Amino acid sequence: QGYQRVWAGLRGLKLAFYRMPQDQEPLEVLDLGELVTVQAEGGALVLRLKGQEVTMKVESWETQEMWRGFIFTMAKMRMPQDLALLPGHNVQLLEALREERERRGTPVSPASPVVPSCFFQVTRDEAERLLEQSAGRGNLLLRPGGHGQGFSVTTRQQLDGTARIKHYKVKKEDQGYVIDGETQHRCSSLADVVQFFVRWSKGSLQPLDPEYSTHL
Repeated sequence: QGYQRVWAGLRGLKLAFYRMPQDQEPLEVLDLGELVTVQAEGGALVLRLKGQEVTMKVESWETQEMWRGFIFTMAKMRMPQDLALLPGHNVQLLEALREERERRGTPVSPASPVVPSCFFQVTRDEAERLLEQSAGRGNLLLRPGGHGQGFSVTTRQQLDGTARIKHYKVKKEDQGYVIDGETQHRCSSLADVVQFFVRWSKGSLQPLDPEYSTHL
């Protein structure tokens, strides 16, 4: 049908195609920095890049969705909103996004704050999704604040059968951190910020286990 059987590997913005899985030299490498769209069309995955269009077919619909998710996420540095994946696959995608953001970011300096294990390099929307998909592993996480300012805490609780999600701003000050709410609370460290929410909720809020993905 005009298709060539190849193996593909994705590393950051480079999508490489190989004749055999053990090959070191790729047949072709696509620069996903040139990606305009990636869409499922007619049982295939169509990548539209600037000046080029590539059509891929994979063995199953689930695998196609995974490829679409990873390609879009690496190219745009955010997850697509219309993915139809199992929770475990979404978690893999979020973890890949976190690692890629760290890889592209600047090295952490000694002066950078020590972050608790429940800190995730995710956006507000990604934090909500992550807590929803990791029920039972924790319902509180720490993340970067909006517009690169400070930090934020995202929580998710089931109250009367309804999921209630809240976001709290955490500001950095000379002597520590301030949780911005109806009443401001000062903490000496980010770990203290997390523990404040645990104490304030009488234990109903618990930090998200960073090892959750290995159990899914």
